[in-house]
Order: sequence, then structure tokens, then C-alpha cells
Amino acid sequence: MPFPKAVDQHKPGNPLVPNCYGIFYALPSVCYWFLLAFLGIEEQRSLALTTSVLFGSTMGLFDDLVDLPWRYKAILPVFASLPYMVLKPGDRTTIYGLFLGVIELGSLFFLLLVPVITTVTVNTYNQLGGLNGLEALSGLIVLSGLMVASSNYVLLAFPIACLGVLAYLSFRGTAFIGNVGSFSVGLTMAIYAILMNLKLFLLVSLAPFIFNSILILFSAFFLRERADTLMDGEGRLYSNKVRSLRTLLLHNRHLSEQRAVLEICGIVAISVLLSFLVAKGVW
Repeated sequence: MPFPKAVDQHKPGNPLVPNCYGIFYALPSVCYWFLLAFLGIEEQRSLALTTSVLFGSTMGLFDDLVDLPWRYKAILPVFASLPYMVLKPGDRTTIYGLFLGVIELGSLFFLLLVPVITTVTVNTYNQLGGLNGLEALSGLIVLSGLMVASSNYVLLAFPIACLGVLAYLSFRGTAFIGNVGSFSVGLTMAIYAILMNLKLFLLVSLAPFIFNSILILFSAFFLRERADTLMDGEGRLYSNKVRSLRTLLLHNRHLSEQRAVLEICGIVAISVLLSFLVAKGVW
């Protein structure tokens, strides 16, 4: 099956690799959630995930095909949150504020908080990519943590299995999930966390992603430089400047791409484990 090709920039010779394999996460997951809704299993939650991910995957696929500039790409998740804002599958509209206690947001929960959570989650998750398998593996870790924290294994078991296969293919450099994959996985994280009242858990889990985005945005807007990963004669990656989480780990170090991916995923795993301690009984 022909797929758009993307350049593998961190391999000798820059080979072309099939892209947009994230569609094999989005479509099976959407069909699975539709089936659950049809069977009356977690109907409202299934429909909320289905509509949001279907909306977001379409935008991600469009981005893969036309390569939108970041200033346009960054606002797409706002529109992907519209299905949740309309369906309103949950009746909880409160958040827990540090030193402020429980805050009732009412309609602002759907009009303000939901778009903010989806936009931050999708964009920070997307920005951490760039190495083979990093997006899929890190997403797999966060989604697995959310599933365990919620004690609900029905909604995410099959999507996680699909993402696991894609993580294996991506890690080996066989295929990339593309923006269709990163948008779909990011939206799954955001919507599921909202549905299961795991917003603080998600926030702590995303700490490495948010830190990475802060470094990237600071470098882009204030230093006018982009994160740049170089490759030595032996095919190992390194960086001379700290402009992202990836370049921070590779600063004056020479690592294989797979080693770099595993180290970053290790940091994500630590954040997820920390989330269990921080979020328990708080939000």
C-alpha cells in the first residue's frame, strides 16, 4: 500500500520511510469505540473519544499532506475539542486549585478548560517527536499510565495494543506515525484524562513534554535558533547547543538514536510514576 514518504534525517544516507502509519491507530481505535457504544459499553465516553480522535486524525492527516506551518498547526487541536464541548459527556465541571480548593467552572469548563487541555497536550506531545519511535513509545507510556490510574481497562486496551505495534515499527525505522498519529494519540490522552478526572495526572505525566516545548519556544522566539541534532561519522547523534529536551540529553554526548529514544522514554516513565504519587486523591 503506497504511503507518503518522509526522510529519516538521523540515518546515514537519509532514507525515505513510509509515513502516516498513525492512521492504523486512529481508524481501529475509532471503530473499537464505535463498537463499544453500539454494545452500550461506556457509551458516552466511547462517543466522546471517537468523535474527538476522528476529528483530530483528519486534521493530522491533512497536516501530513500539506505540511502546515507551526502557527496554524498549533491551533488545530482547539477545533478537535469541539465534539467534547458539544457532547458534554461528563457532568463534573470542577477543578482543584492549589491553595484555592475546589473551583466550580460551570460552562467555562467546556468553553475554556477543555480546549486548553487538548491544545497543550497535542502540541507538547507532537513537539517531542523527531526520533524514530519516540512519539509512539512515549505516548504508549502515558496512555498506559492513564489506563492503570483510571482502573478502566476497556476503553484503552485495544488502542494501546495498536499503538504498541506502531511503536515497534517506528522504533525500528520501518514506518512513522506522522501527524495523523501524534494528533490522534495526543487527543486520546487529553480527552481520556478529562473523562476520567485525571487532569493532574496528565499534567505531571506531560512534564517532560512541556519542558521540551518551553525550551523549543524560548529558542525560537528569543534566541532565534532551532533545535539541531547532528550525526557523527559513526552514525551516532549529538548536539552542540541545548535547544530542546533531545539536544539537552545529546549535548556533548554521542548516542545511538535508539539509546537516545530509550533515555527520553525513561524520563517520561519516571514522570508517569511520579503522577501516581502526586495525583492520588488530589484531583
